[in-house]
Amino acid sequence: MKPELTGKKKLLIVAGETSGDFYAASLIDVLKKYGDFDIFAVGGIQTQQRDVTMLCDSTNWAAIGLFEAIKQAPRLCLVLYRLKKFLMKNRPDLVILVDYPGFNMRLVHAANKLGIPTLYYFPPSKFATDPASVTDAAGSITRVAANFASTYEIYKAAGANVEFVGHPLLDHAKPVMTAEETCRKYGLDPARPVIGLCPGSRRSELGQLLPIMLAAGKIIHQRYPDYQFIVPVIATEGPEVFGVQKSDLREQLKASGIPVTLAEGKIYDVMRLAKILLISSGTATLEATYVGTPMVICYKVSVFTEIQARLFYRLPKFIGLPNIIINRMAIPELIQHDLTPENLAARAFDLLESTEKYEQQKKDFADVIAHLGEPGAHEKVAEMVVDLLRDPTPGK
Repeated sequence: MKPELTGKKKLLIVAGETSGDFYAASLIDVLKKYGDFDIFAVGGIQTQQRDVTMLCDSTNWAAIGLFEAIKQAPRLCLVLYRLKKFLMKNRPDLVILVDYPGFNMRLVHAANKLGIPTLYYFPPSKFATDPASVTDAAGSITRVAANFASTYEIYKAAGANVEFVGHPLLDHAKPVMTAEETCRKYGLDPARPVIGLCPGSRRSELGQLLPIMLAAGKIIHQRYPDYQFIVPVIATEGPEVFGVQKSDLREQLKASGIPVTLAEGKIYDVMRLAKILLISSGTATLEATYVGTPMVICYKVSVFTEIQARLFYRLPKFIGLPNIIINRMAIPELIQHDLTPENLAARAFDLLESTEKYEQQKKDFADVIAHLGEPGAHEKVAEMVVDLLRDPTPGK
């Protein structure tokens, strides 16, 4: 660890969505070891639990597609206006951005105009293959903390001041309970196998994916009546999770006709307990990869969003982060019209009934993990923060 900074420094940390909130919060924990900071923050449930001055709650900022984004736009424009005013009035020593590029890059540009240095953790276009596509980010962000080896190479080629810090999940995605303890905590029978249903952390994902997963679970349960199911979500103190009433979720699970439990917290323990996971595309697929549980990746958006995506964007070859990272279909994916309960159950049967496919997926996990660097990502970012506060204009 580098020597602590002298004097109190003022930081602004901005994170959107669930994964960004988690990483921002755990980064704050590490930063406190490096100096005396007065931290202002935009984040969600996790960030709010830290010793920070909250400027805005970003819990419900997640949006997929044009229609969802339009609904969010007025609120986000107001927040952006207020944050720009904050930058002008309070002039923090450093602005730290965590993911959420559509919003956070606007803050980068605002900070640049005021001469305030920026550090971007999980930078824009993290899976880009052409340096030209990150030219603006590379030229605007003071220092970039890259979480994937390929991200580092692309940003380096674009002329960024970039460091490969690795992925923080290597430090966090670690189960802490035994299988028996996990079963006891959630009222599961340790003698019966478990399938995890992971529909994602957005309200829209719960609405689109959970019913399909439950219907697929019913098909699986008909063939394997001993199987039990579990839906892991983050732990929250209030009556809602991801903007949905927990009571409504429990009623939905109860009405599914299968033995299924809502599990708050200990997501990594639930992942390890499960034989397989039916999982939404997103950060959770990388976490499951590191935990080592085979999975079927799925995703579905509204018809309007699908049409907009096909008209205005070049669709990716893969949707699952593990597949994107190694550029091959190591983990089965089902999206849009292909995502039906019958197809999802069929992919689950492929894994459950083929030892070869099950074990091959586990072997492929090693290739993915090799692209994530070494543990200690937050510590490396904290050292970058200290360096920037000592010299806010490092050469590129």
